[in-house]
Amino acid sequence: MDGIINVYKEKGYTSHDVVARLRGITKEKHIGHTGTLDPAAAGVLPMCLGAVTKACELLTDKGKEYETVLLLGIETNTEDATGEIVATGDISAITDEMILDAVKSFEGDISQVPPMFSATRINGQRYYDLARKGVEIEREAKQVHVSNIEVISDITRCLLSQKDAFAPYPDTMLSRFVEEPDPEEGRWHWENNDIRKDENKDIPVIRVALRIACEKGTYIRTICADIGKKIGCGGCMERLLRTRSGEFTIEESHSLAEMEEIVKNMDETSGSDIGALLKKNNILISADRCFMEYPPLHAKDKYDSVLNNGNLLRMRHFKEYIEVPDAINRVYDSKNEFKALYEWVEERKLYRPVKVFISTKE
Repeated sequence: MDGIINVYKEKGYTSHDVVARLRGITKEKHIGHTGTLDPAAAGVLPMCLGAVTKACELLTDKGKEYETVLLLGIETNTEDATGEIVATGDISAITDEMILDAVKSFEGDISQVPPMFSATRINGQRYYDLARKGVEIEREAKQVHVSNIEVISDITRCLLSQKDAFAPYPDTMLSRFVEEPDPEEGRWHWENNDIRKDENKDIPVIRVALRIACEKGTYIRTICADIGKKIGCGGCMERLLRTRSGEFTIEESHSLAEMEEIVKNMDETSGSDIGALLKKNNILISADRCFMEYPPLHAKDKYDSVLNNGNLLRMRHFKEYIEVPDAINRVYDSKNEFKALYEWVEERKLYRPVKVFISTKE
């Protein structure tokens, strides 16, 4: 089964949990995700299946978009609402203008220190594994790019327990995809804390929702924490929803439960093809969807075998007349099946494969 599935990852699943459950649904062993999404976060998580797992690294490089709820007045050790409160700040003198100015200052190239509770590795160990042991290490700041950051709610002053007093704007994904309840027992792979417990309920906070478009490797909770530091009252991330990853949007995503139901109904009729069923339901997508910025080329039917073996190709191998070669092309066989990305090598006057998406079963 070769293709991409735009999964809606629910709160409580790790990215690896999604891989394992999707293997059970599709019966496909070769599945890879296109970048981790925190267990407490929800949203778009494109999954590559079969030969298309080779595209994972290419998709990881693509831009992301998030909607998040920033909580001002509280700092936690994880920079989000699943950690322990380490400090509270005075929000009484914080104006809307101060918040808007601070938020907009994080647009463009910014410097971030990766949080200790993150999947970054050092000497083969994840930061979060060290953090859970009480170990904190010096981390180098890295440059990331935020192409856009905007406020998508009223700025709401309330108590930590007064979540109902706050709401993102009606046209946001945060308002459409309501926050999920705590997941059933056994879904978490690490201890789940929530700062919104009784002993903290009367802490004064400011809530504001943000939409952030950024490049890979950007930590949204670190942006939230850094905005709080810049204002001077501290901050953390209360909620996170990934609304876009590359070309894949949350509106087009599919939950694991939805896919399970489709396959369950199919299983009642023996001999059905799961891949064909998922394609029919517009769930399994061809890999070329991710590379539409590159022009297409189609092999002549007598050269399909040359293409399927991942060989070098020349202009004469294609149906199209090529006057000025493009740097990179999507390459299809004569039956219009997407097979690979090829690049033009000017000095040799030929095309060589960049990434081949041909199943070993072919």
